[in-house]
Amino acid sequence: MPSEPKEIAVFDFDGTLYSRDSLLGFCRYYYQKKPFRIWRIFLQLLAFIRWKLGRINTSEFKHRFLVFLSNDSEQEIERMAENFWKSPRVYNAQVVECLRSCQKSNCYTVVASASPILFILPACKALGIEEVIGTELNFINGRYLLGENCRGDEKLRRIKSRFPESTIREAYSDNFDDLGLLQSAGKGFVVNSGGVVPFNTSGDAH
Repeated sequence: MPSEPKEIAVFDFDGTLYSRDSLLGFCRYYYQKKPFRIWRIFLQLLAFIRWKLGRINTSEFKHRFLVFLSNDSEQEIERMAENFWKSPRVYNAQVVECLRSCQKSNCYTVVASASPILFILPACKALGIEEVIGTELNFINGRYLLGENCRGDEKLRRIKSRFPESTIREAYSDNFDDLGLLQSAGKGFVVNSGGVVPFNTSGDAH
């Protein structure tokens, strides 16, 4: 693990650096490359309906959504993720510009995301991100399960646990759940429709 930097800049991923939902996009890509699995979408739809009806919680829904990965090795998923991000993907240009500015000033850059690390790591590496904090993906009894969801209070806890002495110089997010993160940063920025606006205590992330 690298030594602790003096200052860090923290970026959310989906909706912030990346303009779309990486999990949904990766799922669609998986089905395109492995069409014989398309029947599993019915299991995902069933889980979605049960979630909307309040029969299962969000964590359980996400576990069941990952059925499209069942029985594939971690190496196979890594290979698929690498290929997924090699295709043209739509990033938020203004947020990437902010990232480049942080990198030029030698501020240590971190992505903190609720997305599984395994899915977004190739994109983060390509962007030159120095460290990725995200939801862990665990393989148990032939299926993949998500660890503790890295969002909201849990995201901020994990950032502070990893960087207890570092100052959060800047933070960027499009998600209201990251309100605590934006408040903890020297400068917080709300990403809205690809644009970047300063956060203040009278406003909030959407």
